[in-house]
Amino acid sequence: MLRKEGLREGLERFTEFSNLLFLKLISEIEADREANGEPRILEERYCWDAFKDKPDQEMLDYINDTVLPRLVKNYNHSSDVFQKTLAIKSPKTLGLIVKRLSKLALLNTDSDIKGDAFEYFLRNSVSVGNDLGEYFTPRHIVKLAVDLVDPLFEETIYDPTCGTGGFLIQAFRHVKGKVKNTPENLRFLREDTIFGRELTATAKVAKMNMIIIGDGHNNIEQMDSLSKPVKEEYDVVLANFPFSQETDYSGLYGYETDNANPVFLQHIINALKEGGRAGVVVPEGVLFDEASPYVRVRKSLLETCELEAVVSLHEYVFRPYTGQPTSLLIFKKGKPTKSVWFFDVINDGFEKSTRKLGRRPIPENDLPLLRQLWSERGHSDRSFSVDIATIRKHGHKLTIDEFRDQYANPEWVQLGGKKGVCNIVIGGTPNTKKREYYGGEHLFAKIADLTACEEMELHETEERLTDAGVANSSVKPVPAGTVLFSFKLSLGKVAITGRPMYTNEAIAAIIPKDDRVLPKFLYYVLPRIPVPGARKAAKGQTSSKGRLEKAKIPLPDITEQRALIEMMEAHDAKVAAMKAQIAEMTAEVDEEFRARALS
Repeated sequence: MLRKEGLREGLERFTEFSNLLFLKLISEIEADREANGEPRILEERYCWDAFKDKPDQEMLDYINDTVLPRLVKNYNHSSDVFQKTLAIKSPKTLGLIVKRLSKLALLNTDSDIKGDAFEYFLRNSVSVGNDLGEYFTPRHIVKLAVDLVDPLFEETIYDPTCGTGGFLIQAFRHVKGKVKNTPENLRFLREDTIFGRELTATAKVAKMNMIIIGDGHNNIEQMDSLSKPVKEEYDVVLANFPFSQETDYSGLYGYETDNANPVFLQHIINALKEGGRAGVVVPEGVLFDEASPYVRVRKSLLETCELEAVVSLHEYVFRPYTGQPTSLLIFKKGKPTKSVWFFDVINDGFEKSTRKLGRRPIPENDLPLLRQLWSERGHSDRSFSVDIATIRKHGHKLTIDEFRDQYANPEWVQLGGKKGVCNIVIGGTPNTKKREYYGGEHLFAKIADLTACEEMELHETEERLTDAGVANSSVKPVPAGTVLFSFKLSLGKVAITGRPMYTNEAIAAIIPKDDRVLPKFLYYVLPRIPVPGARKAAKGQTSSKGRLEKAKIPLPDITEQRALIEMMEAHDAKVAAMKAQIAEMTAEVDEEFRARALS
Protein backbone atom coordinates (compact mmCIF):
# COMPACT_ATOMS: atom_id res chain seq x y z
CA MET A 1 0.00 0.00 0.00
CA LEU A 2 2.79 2.41 0.86
CA ARG A 3 4.57 1.57 -2.37
CA LYS A 4 1.47 2.67 -4.27
CA GLU A 5 1.68 5.95 -2.38
CA GLY A 6 5.05 6.57 -4.02
CA LEU A 7 7.02 6.20 -0.78
CA ARG A 8 10.55 4.97 -1.40
CA GLU A 9 11.61 1.56 -0.16
CA GLY A 10 13.39 1.72 3.17
CA LEU A 11 13.30 4.63 5.54
CA GLU A 12 10.30 6.42 4.01
CA ARG A 13 7.98 3.42 4.28
CA PHE A 14 9.59 2.28 7.52
CA THR A 15 9.04 5.64 9.21
CA GLU A 16 5.50 6.16 7.90
CA PHE A 17 4.32 2.73 9.01
CA SER A 18 6.00 3.28 12.39
CA ASN A 19 3.95 6.49 12.74
CA LEU A 20 0.73 4.53 12.27
CA LEU A 21 1.81 1.74 14.61
CA PHE A 22 2.64 4.39 17.20
CA LEU A 23 -0.82 6.01 16.88
CA LYS A 24 -2.40 2.62 17.57
CA LEU A 25 -0.08 1.75 20.46
CA ILE A 26 -0.25 5.11 22.21
CA SER A 27 -4.05 4.96 22.06
CA GLU A 28 -4.02 1.52 23.72
CA ILE A 29 -1.57 2.79 26.36
CA GLU A 30 -3.86 5.73 27.20
CA ALA A 31 -6.91 3.46 27.45
CA ASP A 32 -4.93 1.15 29.74
CA ARG A 33 -3.91 4.11 31.95
CA GLU A 34 -7.52 5.21 32.24
CA ALA A 35 -8.68 1.67 33.08
CA ASN A 36 -6.08 1.56 35.88
CA GLY A 37 -7.27 4.86 37.36
CA GLU A 38 -4.24 6.81 36.07
CA PRO A 39 -4.64 10.21 34.37
CA ARG A 40 -4.39 10.36 30.58
CA ILE A 41 -1.45 12.12 28.97
CA LEU A 42 -3.16 12.24 25.56
CA GLU A 43 -6.88 13.05 25.57
CA GLU A 44 -9.29 10.58 24.03
CA ARG A 45 -10.14 12.88 21.10
CA TYR A 46 -6.57 12.49 19.81
CA CYS A 47 -6.58 8.68 20.02
CA TRP A 48 -7.40 5.85 17.63
CA ASP A 49 -11.06 5.36 18.50
CA ALA A 50 -11.74 9.03 17.75
CA PHE A 51 -11.01 8.62 14.04
CA LYS A 52 -10.91 4.90 13.10
CA ASP A 53 -14.57 4.76 12.00
CA LYS A 54 -14.67 8.08 10.13
CA PRO A 55 -15.02 8.13 6.33
CA ASP A 56 -11.63 7.92 4.63
CA GLN A 57 -11.27 11.59 3.59
CA GLU A 58 -12.59 12.84 6.92
CA MET A 59 -10.19 10.49 8.73
CA LEU A 60 -7.19 11.80 6.77
CA ASP A 61 -8.18 15.41 7.46
CA TYR A 62 -8.78 14.71 11.16
CA ILE A 63 -5.37 13.03 11.64
CA ASN A 64 -3.56 15.83 9.77
CA ASP A 65 -5.49 18.74 11.27
CA THR A 66 -6.16 17.55 14.81
CA VAL A 67 -4.17 14.49 15.91
CA LEU A 68 -0.71 15.18 14.49
CA PRO A 69 -0.54 18.83 15.64
CA ARG A 70 -1.17 17.61 19.19
CA LEU A 71 1.47 14.87 18.95
CA VAL A 72 3.95 17.39 17.54
CA LYS A 73 3.22 19.69 20.47
CA ASN A 74 3.60 16.88 23.03
CA TYR A 75 6.59 15.03 21.66
CA ASN A 76 8.60 17.16 19.18
CA HIS A 77 10.85 18.78 21.79
CA SER A 78 14.45 17.87 20.95
CA SER A 79 13.74 17.24 17.24
CA ASP A 80 10.96 15.99 15.00
CA VAL A 81 9.36 12.75 16.07
CA PHE A 82 6.20 13.28 14.06
CA GLN A 83 5.81 15.13 10.80
CA LYS A 84 3.03 17.70 10.67
CA THR A 85 1.07 15.69 8.11
CA LEU A 86 1.05 12.08 6.99
CA ALA A 87 3.09 11.15 3.95
CA ILE A 88 0.05 9.10 2.88
CA LYS A 89 -2.07 11.26 0.57
CA SER A 90 -4.72 8.78 -0.54
CA PRO A 91 -7.72 8.60 1.84
CA LYS A 92 -8.48 5.09 0.56
CA THR A 93 -4.97 3.82 1.40
CA LEU A 94 -5.17 5.30 4.89
CA GLY A 95 -8.62 3.79 5.43
CA LEU A 96 -7.43 0.32 4.43
CA ILE A 97 -4.37 0.47 6.72
CA VAL A 98 -6.37 1.80 9.69
CA LYS A 99 -9.00 -0.90 9.15
CA ARG A 100 -6.29 -3.60 9.23
CA LEU A 101 -4.62 -2.20 12.35
CA SER A 102 -7.93 -1.70 14.17
CA LYS A 103 -8.32 -5.49 14.36
CA LEU A 104 -5.10 -5.83 16.36
CA ALA A 105 -4.44 -5.44 20.09
CA LEU A 106 -0.80 -4.38 20.21
CA LEU A 107 -0.28 -3.28 23.82
CA ASN A 108 -0.08 -6.76 25.32
CA THR A 109 1.55 -8.34 22.31
CA ASP A 110 4.80 -10.07 23.22
CA SER A 111 7.68 -7.62 22.81
CA ASP A 112 9.52 -10.18 20.64
CA ILE A 113 6.64 -10.08 18.15
CA LYS A 114 6.83 -6.27 18.01
CA GLY A 115 10.56 -6.66 17.52
CA ASP A 116 9.90 -9.09 14.67
CA ALA A 117 7.80 -6.40 12.95
CA PHE A 118 10.66 -3.89 13.01
CA GLU A 119 13.15 -6.62 12.05
CA TYR A 120 11.02 -7.42 9.01
CA PHE A 121 11.39 -3.86 7.74
CA LEU A 122 15.13 -3.81 8.37
CA ARG A 123 15.63 -7.18 6.71
CA ASN A 124 13.68 -6.18 3.60
CA SER A 125 14.90 -2.61 3.24
CA VAL A 126 17.95 -1.92 1.07
CA SER A 127 18.55 1.57 2.42
CA VAL A 128 18.28 0.52 6.05
CA GLY A 129 19.76 -2.96 5.93
CA ASN A 130 22.74 -2.51 3.66
CA ASP A 131 23.67 0.95 2.42
CA LEU A 132 24.27 2.36 5.89
CA GLY A 133 25.73 -0.77 7.41
CA GLU A 134 22.85 -0.98 9.92
CA TYR A 135 21.88 -4.42 11.14
CA PHE A 136 19.18 -5.39 13.57
CA THR A 137 21.05 -6.56 16.68
CA PRO A 138 19.47 -9.86 17.78
CA ARG A 139 17.49 -9.36 20.98
CA HIS A 140 19.27 -12.14 22.86
CA ILE A 141 22.62 -10.45 22.15
CA VAL A 142 21.23 -7.06 23.23
CA LYS A 143 19.97 -8.57 26.49
CA LEU A 144 23.29 -10.33 27.08
CA ALA A 145 25.24 -7.08 26.68
CA VAL A 146 22.90 -5.16 28.97
CA ASP A 147 22.97 -7.86 31.64
CA LEU A 148 26.78 -8.10 31.62
CA VAL A 149 27.23 -4.32 31.83
CA ASP A 150 24.37 -4.09 34.38
CA PRO A 151 23.37 -0.38 34.24
CA LEU A 152 22.10 0.99 37.55
CA PHE A 153 19.49 3.57 38.53
CA GLU A 154 20.76 7.18 38.31
CA GLU A 155 23.43 6.21 35.77
CA THR A 156 23.38 7.86 32.34
CA ILE A 157 23.18 5.45 29.40
CA TYR A 158 24.36 6.37 25.89
CA ASP A 159 24.22 4.71 22.47
CA PRO A 160 25.97 6.75 19.75
CA THR A 161 24.43 4.65 16.93
CA CYS A 162 21.10 3.71 18.45
CA GLY A 163 19.16 2.69 15.32
CA THR A 164 15.61 1.86 16.38
CA GLY A 165 16.67 1.94 20.04
CA GLY A 166 17.18 -1.74 20.85
CA PHE A 167 20.01 -1.28 23.38
CA LEU A 168 18.37 1.79 24.98
CA ILE A 169 15.00 0.05 25.32
CA GLN A 170 16.54 -3.00 26.98
CA ALA A 171 18.66 -0.80 29.26
CA PHE A 172 15.58 1.26 30.24
CA ARG A 173 13.68 -1.91 31.14
CA HIS A 174 16.71 -3.29 33.00
CA VAL A 175 17.02 -0.17 35.18
CA LYS A 176 13.28 0.28 35.67
CA GLY A 177 13.09 -3.25 37.05
CA LYS A 178 15.53 -2.30 39.81
CA VAL A 179 13.68 0.71 41.31
CA LYS A 180 10.34 1.60 42.83
CA ASN A 181 7.89 3.26 40.44
CA THR A 182 7.73 6.55 42.37
CA PRO A 183 6.98 9.78 40.43
CA GLU A 184 10.51 11.09 41.08
CA ASN A 185 12.19 7.85 40.01
CA LEU A 186 10.08 7.67 36.85
CA ARG A 187 10.85 11.35 36.09
CA PHE A 188 14.59 10.62 36.34
CA LEU A 189 14.22 7.58 34.10
CA ARG A 190 12.24 9.56 31.51
CA GLU A 191 14.36 12.69 31.45
CA ASP A 192 17.89 12.03 32.71
CA THR A 193 18.78 8.40 31.95
CA ILE A 194 18.64 7.61 28.22
CA PHE A 195 20.80 9.34 25.61
CA GLY A 196 21.14 8.35 21.97
CA ARG A 197 22.29 9.50 18.58
CA GLU A 198 21.44 8.11 15.16
CA LEU A 199 22.54 9.31 11.74
CA THR A 200 19.41 8.22 9.83
CA ALA A 201 15.69 8.90 10.19
CA THR A 202 15.37 5.71 12.24
CA ALA A 203 16.08 8.11 15.13
CA LYS A 204 12.37 8.92 14.94
CA VAL A 205 11.53 5.25 15.37
CA ALA A 206 13.87 5.06 18.38
CA LYS A 207 12.02 8.02 19.91
CA MET A 208 8.65 6.33 19.31
CA ASN A 209 9.89 3.10 20.85
CA MET A 210 11.12 4.95 23.94
CA ILE A 211 7.78 6.76 24.30
CA ILE A 212 5.93 3.44 24.06
CA ILE A 213 7.97 1.77 26.83
CA GLY A 214 7.86 4.73 29.21
CA ASP A 215 9.62 7.66 27.49
CA GLY A 216 13.19 8.90 27.51
CA HIS A 217 12.92 10.10 23.92
CA ASN A 218 13.92 13.73 24.53
CA ASN A 219 17.64 12.91 24.62
CA ILE A 220 17.71 11.03 21.32
CA GLU A 221 19.09 13.10 18.45
CA GLN A 222 19.39 12.56 14.71
CA MET A 223 23.03 13.37 13.95
CA ASP A 224 26.43 11.94 13.03
CA SER A 225 27.88 11.06 16.44
CA LEU A 226 31.47 11.25 15.20
CA SER A 227 30.99 14.90 14.21
CA LYS A 228 30.56 15.85 17.86
CA PRO A 229 32.98 14.10 20.28
CA VAL A 230 31.94 13.71 23.90
CA LYS A 231 34.34 13.57 26.85
CA GLU A 232 33.57 11.60 30.01
CA GLU A 233 29.84 12.32 29.97
CA TYR A 234 28.21 8.91 30.45
CA ASP A 235 28.24 6.11 33.01
CA VAL A 236 27.28 3.41 30.51
CA VAL A 237 27.71 3.05 26.75
CA LEU A 238 25.95 0.27 24.80
CA ALA A 239 26.41 0.13 21.04
CA ASN A 240 26.62 -1.83 17.82
CA PHE A 241 28.06 0.76 15.47
CA PRO A 242 27.63 0.38 11.67
CA PHE A 243 30.55 -1.55 10.22
CA SER A 244 32.97 -0.40 7.51
CA GLN A 245 31.65 3.14 7.12
CA GLU A 246 33.74 6.14 6.10
CA THR A 247 34.11 9.30 8.19
CA ASP A 248 35.42 12.83 7.69
CA TYR A 249 35.83 13.39 11.44
CA SER A 250 38.74 11.15 12.45
CA GLY A 251 40.91 14.23 13.02
CA LEU A 252 38.69 15.20 15.95
CA TYR A 253 39.98 12.05 17.68
CA GLY A 254 43.64 12.38 16.66
CA TYR A 255 43.42 9.82 13.84
CA GLU A 256 44.30 10.09 10.16
CA THR A 257 41.94 7.66 8.46
CA ASP A 258 38.61 7.66 6.67
CA ASN A 259 37.75 4.25 8.20
CA ALA A 260 35.09 4.83 10.85
CA ASN A 261 35.54 1.52 12.71
CA PRO A 262 38.46 2.52 14.99
CA VAL A 263 37.06 6.04 15.33
CA PHE A 264 33.71 4.76 16.62
CA LEU A 265 35.49 2.69 19.27
CA GLN A 266 37.60 5.70 20.31
CA HIS A 267 34.44 7.84 20.48
CA ILE A 268 32.91 5.31 22.89
CA ILE A 269 36.04 5.16 25.08
CA ASN A 270 36.14 8.95 25.27
CA ALA A 271 32.44 9.20 26.11
CA LEU A 272 32.76 7.11 29.28
CA LYS A 273 33.25 8.72 32.68
CA GLU A 274 35.96 7.40 34.98
CA GLY A 275 34.54 4.11 36.25
CA GLY A 276 32.04 3.99 33.39
CA ARG A 277 31.24 0.68 31.67
CA ALA A 278 30.58 -0.32 28.08
CA GLY A 279 29.22 -3.21 26.04
CA VAL A 280 30.12 -2.82 22.36
CA VAL A 281 29.68 -5.15 19.38
CA VAL A 282 32.64 -4.79 16.99
CA PRO A 283 33.55 -6.43 13.67
CA GLU A 284 36.32 -8.97 14.15
CA GLY A 285 38.73 -6.94 12.01
CA VAL A 286 38.93 -4.26 14.71
CA LEU A 287 40.52 -6.87 16.97
CA PHE A 288 43.25 -8.20 14.68
CA ASP A 289 43.88 -5.72 11.83
CA GLU A 290 47.53 -4.59 11.83
CA ALA A 291 46.84 -1.18 10.22
CA SER A 292 48.00 1.71 12.41
CA PRO A 293 44.54 3.09 13.41
CA TYR A 294 43.41 -0.35 14.61
CA VAL A 295 46.56 -1.04 16.63
CA ARG A 296 46.32 2.44 18.13
CA VAL A 297 42.69 2.12 19.23
CA ARG A 298 43.35 -1.32 20.77
CA LYS A 299 46.28 0.15 22.73
CA SER A 300 44.06 3.05 23.82
CA LEU A 301 41.40 0.60 24.98
CA LEU A 302 43.85 -1.58 26.93
CA GLU A 303 45.74 1.34 28.50
CA THR A 304 42.77 3.50 29.54
CA CYS A 305 40.20 0.79 30.28
CA GLU A 306 39.99 -2.58 31.94
CA LEU A 307 38.89 -4.86 29.10
CA GLU A 308 36.96 -7.43 31.10
CA ALA A 309 35.84 -9.71 28.30
CA VAL A 310 35.94 -10.47 24.59
CA VAL A 311 32.87 -12.56 23.77
CA SER A 312 33.48 -14.05 20.32
CA LEU A 313 30.23 -14.43 18.33
CA HIS A 314 30.04 -16.91 15.44
CA GLU A 315 29.48 -15.72 11.88
CA TYR A 316 25.75 -16.61 11.79
CA VAL A 317 24.70 -14.37 14.70
CA PHE A 318 23.86 -11.45 12.39
CA ARG A 319 22.32 -13.52 9.62
CA PRO A 320 20.49 -12.93 7.37
CA TYR A 321 22.08 -9.46 7.11
CA THR A 322 25.77 -10.36 7.12
CA GLY A 323 28.16 -13.24 7.77
CA GLN A 324 30.68 -10.85 9.32
CA PRO A 325 32.27 -12.43 12.43
CA THR A 326 31.84 -10.15 15.44
CA SER A 327 32.76 -9.91 19.11
CA LEU A 328 31.15 -8.27 22.11
CA LEU A 329 33.59 -6.20 24.19
CA ILE A 330 32.86 -5.51 27.87
CA PHE A 331 35.11 -2.90 29.46
CA LYS A 332 35.39 -0.41 32.33
CA LYS A 333 37.20 2.91 32.07
CA GLY A 334 39.81 4.14 34.53
CA LYS A 335 42.37 1.40 35.10
CA PRO A 336 44.61 -0.34 32.53
CA THR A 337 43.89 -3.93 31.57
CA LYS A 338 45.80 -6.66 33.41
CA SER A 339 44.07 -9.71 31.97
CA VAL A 340 41.34 -10.37 29.38
CA TRP A 341 38.73 -13.11 29.64
CA PHE A 342 37.80 -14.71 26.31
CA PHE A 343 34.59 -16.66 25.72
CA ASP A 344 33.80 -18.48 22.46
CA VAL A 345 30.09 -18.59 21.54
CA ILE A 346 29.91 -21.55 19.16
CA ASN A 347 26.12 -21.93 19.59
CA ASP A 348 23.81 -19.08 20.64
CA GLY A 349 20.51 -20.96 20.82
CA PHE A 350 19.61 -20.44 17.16
CA GLU A 351 20.40 -22.49 14.07
CA LYS A 352 23.36 -21.54 11.89
CA SER A 353 21.24 -20.57 8.93
CA THR A 354 21.01 -17.84 6.30
CA ARG A 355 17.19 -18.08 6.12
CA LYS A 356 15.73 -14.72 5.18
CA LEU A 357 12.86 -15.34 7.59
CA GLY A 358 15.32 -15.61 10.48
CA ARG A 359 17.18 -18.26 12.44
CA ARG A 360 15.06 -20.85 14.24
CA PRO A 361 15.70 -21.76 17.91
CA ILE A 362 17.78 -24.85 18.74
CA PRO A 363 18.65 -26.49 22.11
CA GLU A 364 22.43 -25.92 21.78
CA ASN A 365 23.28 -22.67 23.55
CA ASP A 366 26.56 -21.50 25.14
CA LEU A 367 25.10 -18.30 26.61
CA PRO A 368 23.82 -19.91 29.85
CA LEU A 369 27.38 -21.17 30.49
CA LEU A 370 28.72 -17.67 29.80
CA ARG A 371 26.33 -16.19 32.37
CA GLN A 372 27.22 -18.91 34.87
CA LEU A 373 30.95 -18.21 34.52
CA TRP A 374 30.66 -14.41 34.35
CA SER A 375 31.15 -13.40 37.98
CA GLU A 376 34.36 -15.41 38.39
CA ARG A 377 35.41 -15.32 34.68
CA GLY A 378 36.02 -19.05 34.98
CA HIS A 379 37.98 -21.37 32.69
CA SER A 380 36.03 -23.87 30.58
CA ASP A 381 36.13 -25.52 27.17
CA ARG A 382 34.64 -22.24 25.89
CA SER A 383 36.67 -19.74 27.95
CA PHE A 384 40.12 -18.76 29.20
CA SER A 385 42.07 -15.68 30.35
CA VAL A 386 45.17 -14.05 28.82
CA ASP A 387 47.52 -11.66 30.66
CA ILE A 388 48.33 -8.24 29.21
CA ALA A 389 52.04 -9.03 28.67
CA THR A 390 51.09 -11.84 26.29
CA ILE A 391 48.58 -9.60 24.51
CA ARG A 392 51.28 -6.96 23.97
CA LYS A 393 53.60 -9.61 22.49
CA HIS A 394 50.85 -10.46 20.02
CA GLY A 395 50.63 -6.88 18.73
CA HIS A 396 47.68 -6.02 20.99
CA LYS A 397 45.51 -8.41 18.99
CA LEU A 398 42.30 -9.41 20.73
CA THR A 399 40.72 -12.20 18.69
CA ILE A 400 40.10 -15.48 20.44
CA ASP A 401 41.92 -17.29 17.61
CA GLU A 402 45.11 -15.47 18.51
CA PHE A 403 45.31 -17.27 21.88
CA ARG A 404 43.12 -20.37 21.69
CA ASP A 405 45.98 -22.76 20.89
CA GLN A 406 47.97 -21.70 23.93
CA TYR A 407 45.27 -21.11 26.53
CA ALA A 408 42.19 -23.17 25.70
CA ASN A 409 42.19 -26.78 26.91
CA PRO A 410 45.88 -27.05 27.82
CA GLU A 411 45.55 -30.85 28.24
CA TRP A 412 44.56 -31.28 24.58
CA VAL A 413 47.20 -32.34 22.02
CA GLN A 414 48.24 -30.71 18.76
CA LEU A 415 46.62 -32.22 15.68
CA GLY A 416 49.38 -31.84 13.06
CA GLY A 417 52.90 -30.60 12.43
CA LYS A 418 56.05 -31.98 14.07
CA LYS A 419 54.46 -31.96 17.54
CA GLY A 420 51.13 -33.32 16.35
CA VAL A 421 49.61 -36.77 16.41
CA CYS A 422 48.67 -36.74 12.71
CA ASN A 423 50.15 -35.97 9.31
CA ILE A 424 48.04 -33.54 7.26
CA VAL A 425 48.13 -33.86 3.48
CA ILE A 426 46.60 -31.23 1.19
CA GLY A 427 45.75 -32.14 -2.39
CA GLY A 428 45.27 -30.08 -5.54
CA THR A 429 43.21 -29.78 -8.70
CA PRO A 430 44.46 -30.76 -12.17
CA ASN A 431 44.00 -28.12 -14.89
CA THR A 432 40.24 -28.13 -15.52
CA LYS A 433 40.74 -26.96 -19.12
CA LYS A 434 42.55 -30.18 -19.98
CA ARG A 435 39.71 -32.66 -20.28
CA GLU A 436 42.22 -35.47 -20.88
CA TYR A 437 42.97 -35.23 -17.13
CA TYR A 438 39.41 -36.25 -16.21
CA GLY A 439 37.26 -39.32 -16.74
CA GLY A 440 39.78 -41.94 -15.67
CA GLU A 441 39.86 -44.56 -12.93
CA HIS A 442 41.25 -42.58 -9.96
CA LEU A 443 38.69 -41.32 -7.42
CA PHE A 444 38.94 -37.53 -6.88
CA ALA A 445 37.24 -36.16 -3.72
CA LYS A 446 35.88 -32.61 -3.43
CA ILE A 447 33.77 -30.87 -0.78
CA ALA A 448 30.62 -31.72 -2.75
CA ASP A 449 31.42 -35.41 -2.31
CA LEU A 450 31.80 -35.01 1.46
CA THR A 451 28.52 -33.09 1.59
CA ALA A 452 26.67 -35.73 -0.41
CA CYS A 453 28.11 -38.63 1.58
CA GLU A 454 25.45 -39.84 4.02
CA GLU A 455 27.56 -42.64 5.47
CA MET A 456 30.80 -42.47 7.40
CA GLU A 457 32.85 -43.94 4.55
CA LEU A 458 33.27 -42.36 1.12
CA HIS A 459 33.44 -45.02 -1.62
CA GLU A 460 32.62 -43.01 -4.75
CA THR A 461 33.28 -39.51 -6.11
CA GLU A 462 31.55 -37.37 -8.69
CA GLU A 463 34.73 -36.98 -10.75
CA ARG A 464 37.66 -39.29 -11.50
CA LEU A 465 41.15 -38.54 -12.74
CA THR A 466 43.19 -40.14 -15.50
CA ASP A 467 46.81 -41.23 -15.12
CA ALA A 468 47.79 -38.01 -16.94
CA GLY A 469 45.73 -35.93 -14.50
CA VAL A 470 47.52 -37.50 -11.55
CA ALA A 471 50.96 -37.22 -13.13
CA ASN A 472 50.60 -33.57 -14.17
CA SER A 473 49.17 -32.00 -11.00
CA SER A 474 49.78 -31.58 -7.28
CA VAL A 475 47.24 -34.22 -6.23
CA LYS A 476 48.51 -36.66 -3.61
CA PRO A 477 47.41 -40.26 -2.99
CA VAL A 478 45.31 -40.90 0.11
CA PRO A 479 44.97 -44.49 1.40
CA ALA A 480 41.74 -46.12 2.52
CA GLY A 481 40.89 -45.38 6.16
CA THR A 482 42.01 -41.72 5.96
CA VAL A 483 39.91 -38.97 7.56
CA LEU A 484 38.94 -36.21 5.11
CA PHE A 485 38.14 -32.77 6.55
CA SER A 486 36.98 -29.73 4.55
CA PHE A 487 38.74 -26.55 5.66
CA LYS A 488 38.26 -24.00 2.86
CA LEU A 489 35.03 -22.20 1.98
CA SER A 490 33.06 -24.87 3.81
CA LEU A 491 34.41 -25.89 7.18
CA GLY A 492 33.94 -29.16 9.05
CA LYS A 493 32.60 -31.66 6.50
CA VAL A 494 34.07 -35.09 7.30
CA ALA A 495 34.29 -38.58 5.82
CA ILE A 496 36.63 -41.57 5.94
CA THR A 497 37.99 -42.89 2.67
CA GLY A 498 36.57 -46.33 1.90
CA ARG A 499 39.00 -46.73 -1.01
CA PRO A 500 42.29 -45.12 -2.08
CA MET A 501 41.71 -41.73 -3.74
CA TYR A 502 43.01 -38.22 -4.37
CA THR A 503 41.68 -34.92 -2.96
CA ASN A 504 41.55 -31.28 -4.01
CA GLU A 505 43.08 -28.31 -2.15
CA ALA A 506 39.95 -27.61 -0.04
CA ILE A 507 40.20 -30.96 1.76
CA ALA A 508 42.76 -31.99 4.35
CA ALA A 509 43.63 -35.68 4.53
CA ILE A 510 44.38 -36.43 8.19
CA ILE A 511 46.43 -39.54 8.81
CA PRO A 512 47.32 -40.69 12.36
CA LYS A 513 51.09 -41.06 12.90
CA ASP A 514 50.64 -44.05 15.20
CA ASP A 515 48.03 -46.09 17.08
CA ARG A 516 47.38 -43.44 19.78
CA VAL A 517 44.45 -42.04 17.81
CA LEU A 518 41.70 -43.88 15.92
CA PRO A 519 40.44 -42.48 12.58
CA LYS A 520 36.81 -42.95 13.63
CA PHE A 521 37.48 -40.87 16.76
CA LEU A 522 38.84 -38.09 14.53
CA TYR A 523 35.74 -38.42 12.35
CA TYR A 524 33.50 -37.63 15.31
CA VAL A 525 35.65 -35.12 17.18
CA LEU A 526 36.87 -32.80 14.38
CA PRO A 527 33.48 -31.24 13.52
CA ARG A 528 32.90 -30.57 17.22
CA ILE A 529 35.96 -28.49 18.07
CA PRO A 530 36.83 -24.89 17.12
CA VAL A 531 39.31 -24.73 14.26
CA PRO A 532 41.86 -21.87 14.44
CA GLY A 533 41.62 -19.21 11.76
CA ALA A 534 38.04 -19.93 10.73
CA ARG A 535 36.74 -16.72 12.32
CA LYS A 536 39.39 -14.47 10.78
CA ALA A 537 38.18 -14.90 7.23
CA ALA A 538 35.83 -12.12 6.17
CA LYS A 539 33.22 -14.68 5.07
CA GLY A 540 34.01 -17.19 7.83
CA GLN A 541 34.16 -20.91 7.18
CA THR A 542 37.82 -20.94 6.03
CA SER A 543 41.08 -21.94 7.67
CA SER A 544 44.57 -22.89 6.39
CA LYS A 545 46.87 -25.89 6.60
CA GLY A 546 49.16 -24.14 9.07
CA ARG A 547 46.32 -23.23 11.39
CA LEU A 548 44.75 -26.65 11.04
CA GLU A 549 48.03 -28.25 12.11
CA LYS A 550 48.04 -26.05 15.22
CA ALA A 551 44.50 -27.06 16.17
CA LYS A 552 44.26 -29.00 19.42
CA ILE A 553 42.09 -32.03 19.99
CA PRO A 554 41.15 -34.01 23.09
CA LEU A 555 42.89 -37.39 23.14
CA PRO A 556 41.46 -39.88 25.63
CA ASP A 557 43.02 -43.33 25.84
CA ILE A 558 42.17 -45.95 23.23
CA THR A 559 39.58 -47.65 25.46
CA GLU A 560 37.66 -44.38 25.91
CA GLN A 561 37.99 -43.57 22.20
CA ARG A 562 36.42 -46.93 21.34
CA ALA A 563 33.60 -46.32 23.86
CA LEU A 564 32.88 -42.89 22.35
CA ILE A 565 32.92 -44.33 18.83
CA GLU A 566 30.48 -47.05 19.89
CA MET A 567 28.17 -44.44 21.46
CA MET A 568 28.16 -42.29 18.31
CA GLU A 569 27.69 -45.24 15.95
CA ALA A 570 24.65 -46.34 17.97
CA HIS A 571 23.31 -42.79 17.71
CA ASP A 572 23.91 -42.72 13.94
CA ALA A 573 22.11 -46.05 13.57
CA LYS A 574 19.05 -44.67 15.41
CA VAL A 575 19.03 -41.57 13.23
CA ALA A 576 19.30 -43.69 10.07
CA ALA A 577 16.42 -45.89 11.23
CA MET A 578 14.27 -42.83 11.93
CA LYS A 579 15.05 -41.39 8.50
CA ALA A 580 14.12 -44.70 6.87
CA GLN A 581 10.86 -44.75 8.83
CA ILE A 582 10.06 -41.18 7.80
CA ALA A 583 10.79 -42.04 4.15
CA GLU A 584 8.55 -45.13 4.36
CA MET A 585 5.70 -43.15 5.99
CA THR A 586 6.04 -40.40 3.39
CA ALA A 587 5.91 -42.92 0.55
CA GLU A 588 2.81 -44.60 2.06
CA VAL A 589 0.84 -41.39 2.52
CA ASP A 590 1.91 -40.17 -0.92
CA GLU A 591 0.69 -43.41 -2.49
CA GLU A 592 -2.63 -43.20 -0.61
CA PHE A 593 -3.10 -39.55 -1.60
CA ARG A 594 -2.41 -40.32 -5.27
CA ALA A 595 -4.82 -43.28 -5.20
CA ARG A 596 -7.65 -41.24 -3.67
CA ALA A 597 -7.01 -38.01 -5.57
CA LEU A 598 -6.72 -39.68 -8.97
CA SER A 599 -9.50 -42.23 -8.55
